[in-house]
Amino acid sequence: MKRVTALVALACALAASCVSTGSAPASPPSSAAAAERMREYLDNGMAKIGDGAVAEGARQLVTVLAERRKPGVAGAEADEIAGLAETELAKLGAALSLEAGPEWLDEANNQRTGSTLDVGTPKALQPSVILTYNMGRGRSLVAGAPVAFSFERGGGTLTAAVNTNELGQATCSLGRFDSTASEQVIRAAVEYRVEGFVWRFEGVMKDFAYAPPGRRAVILALERTSSGVVQPPVIIDAVFNALKSVDLDFSHYDGALAPDRFLKLFAGDPAAIKALKLEGDTAYLVTVLNDCAQAKQVVLDGKTYNIWKATATATIRLIRTADGKIMFSGTTDAAGQGGTSEKAASDGLAAAASAMAKMLAGRLTEIESALAERN
Repeated sequence: MKRVTALVALACALAASCVSTGSAPASPPSSAAAAERMREYLDNGMAKIGDGAVAEGARQLVTVLAERRKPGVAGAEADEIAGLAETELAKLGAALSLEAGPEWLDEANNQRTGSTLDVGTPKALQPSVILTYNMGRGRSLVAGAPVAFSFERGGGTLTAAVNTNELGQATCSLGRFDSTASEQVIRAAVEYRVEGFVWRFEGVMKDFAYAPPGRRAVILALERTSSGVVQPPVIIDAVFNALKSVDLDFSHYDGALAPDRFLKLFAGDPAAIKALKLEGDTAYLVTVLNDCAQAKQVVLDGKTYNIWKATATATIRLIRTADGKIMFSGTTDAAGQGGTSEKAASDGLAAAASAMAKMLAGRLTEIESALAERN
């Protein structure tokens, strides 16, 4: 009996030994070991920055802060090292500068505003920045730094994270905007992510604005008969009233244009458009040509009557001022008559104006679609 009791006791002792040695959880690192690791990252980071490897040095300093936030890392020494890393990062941030790429700057070195309609086309401006570091004796380009791109206003699809290349440049690829009818703002910032910890340099950022196209449109018209140009053109009011429901801010051109100048505009000549010196927010020209052929006297069965008839053709073109592209075009024909050739021509112009208004009323949806076209 004593032997059995001894064997049971031995078995229990062996079982307890297996449990205590085989399944015990790993103990967290000591505060001293954590502080030593943090100190190593801090020293490496400062050395890297001193050697000019700014991006990698910053990552080492951010790693110090990431280590400090790990479970079980605590103590005065760890807090002190983390404080030193934050101080060095603040000094580094004060020396960093994020500027817009050269394609965003105009002749006066002012930053441009992109167009919401250009996104997704070859002429779209992509958010692009250049990161530099002020060493005290001059600026150097910073390669390998992470730049985060995000929507500050609006939304859409873009490349959210890009590292700067050897020229210190990072460019975001824009896919699309959720809305092209409202302003969109994209912000670029230097942002490090280490094991779930995020550090963004305060003040080291650049915003890129994209505005919807202007909605101002100027109406110009040339009306003429065989006798010459008619002033004022009767077709302007007909066109204006027919297009009132279109989402454009219409105004008439202040002054008359010589036929040769008008015809260049009518063809979408960019130089002629620029020569008008319109306001910067004028996005479209609505050009209307109302042309009446020479009136002819009515002859029936060899007898000439005191009645004159004339045929008029009216053509409208909606032209984008940015590049002269004809976004919409439409033509109508009409006939007029009167007791004189002048009256027949006048009646023909009025009939063409009426026909133009009717045609436009039936194609408003098509015009709105043309205004939304990107290319």
